[in-house]
Amino acid sequence: MRISPAALVIALAIVTKVQTAPKPTLEEALIQARTSLVLNDYKFSGPGALVLDAAVQQSRFVLLGEDHMTREIPQFAAALCDTMHPDAYAVEAGPYATRFVNSLLSNPDRIPIMTARDRAYPDNMAFLNIREENDLAAHCAASSHNPHFALWGLDQEFLGSAGTLLQSMAATRPGPLSRAAIAVAQAKERTAAALATSTGDYAKLFLLASTDTDIQSLQSAVDADGTAATRDLLREFTLSRTIYRAFAQSGPDSNLLRSQLLKRHFLADYLPFKKQTPSPRILFKFRDNHTGKGFDQSHQLNLGDFIAELAAGEQAQSLHLIVLGARGMHYDIAGYGKPLGQQPFVMSDDPDYKWLALAVSNLIPADPAAPGTQLTLFDLRQLRYRGLDLPSQWEHVVYSYDLLVLIPKVSVASVIQ
Repeated sequence: MRISPAALVIALAIVTKVQTAPKPTLEEALIQARTSLVLNDYKFSGPGALVLDAAVQQSRFVLLGEDHMTREIPQFAAALCDTMHPDAYAVEAGPYATRFVNSLLSNPDRIPIMTARDRAYPDNMAFLNIREENDLAAHCAASSHNPHFALWGLDQEFLGSAGTLLQSMAATRPGPLSRAAIAVAQAKERTAAALATSTGDYAKLFLLASTDTDIQSLQSAVDADGTAATRDLLREFTLSRTIYRAFAQSGPDSNLLRSQLLKRHFLADYLPFKKQTPSPRILFKFRDNHTGKGFDQSHQLNLGDFIAELAAGEQAQSLHLIVLGARGMHYDIAGYGKPLGQQPFVMSDDPDYKWLALAVSNLIPADPAAPGTQLTLFDLRQLRYRGLDLPSQWEHVVYSYDLLVLIPKVSVASVIQ
């Protein structure tokens, strides 16, 4: 086949033009990738709803990475449940605390029962003792099409959980040695909880303040005549204690141990669940450092990467969302058993989120007359492989997450009490 000189000149001109076309700036690319997403009464609308719905429908695993303790992100997640109808919902709480909440999801006395437990054992669970998060779990259960819907807790048990764990261990009907050792530990836990209450110091709680001798005495007795259930509860207790103690020492071990625990807990729930639901659709809601693909900011291969690889191995897809408030009020922890405080914030002022400033400055303006909350959705997939000059933090986000959703203003959630 002969190519005429004129055709060759035209082809070379086209190639030269493509090669010399100016690359868009990151801001220009973000504006091109943004769409309006409206949230009103647990429903999405606007052009962004089409983008979100298409991405959700083709994904078996949907991971929502968030900033904790807001009223607004659970509302977003509830609408996501109504879009997805998940078979299971995985959260950043301990497995035993979550099983307790799972047993209450259809109970009309769910909130009074939660209130009584939290008053008896403050901070015995993470997040699910927050009204908006507890209501969200019940909402997702109601929106599921699966009669076997399950709520899964994949994290360690929380700082104030020692009393509930020891109570559960005693209820497993172990032998006399275990019963005696558990009773001793319960007495020490009550003393520690009273001290933590008077001082507000989490470090005084038995989960952290227990000595290695305390744990060894309990372990030896449970090894001797505890049941399988007793041993599992003690295992969760000791793992949680190890993670918190490593965190207090500011070393890397805490992040590694925690990421490994999230994966083990997930498989412990997922593998048996697949026997009754072969291709389950699962929603995850965790802090955003847990839910991205690749290495996280702590240089760990965290839960999000594990799920992405699992999805690929099962010839399925995972969708990774990061949903943040641009500004508003953040919660402030005043101490053990104390009411939550709050303080104003702008997310891009946080050293870990300075990269967000460009997106915050390009939010789609809200229509004051329109019902609902105007969100801005950025389709990060459109920013990949375009040769953009991405700052390192933006490059990490673009390839870790598929969609970024910014809520213009958020407020602090409320503890069940």
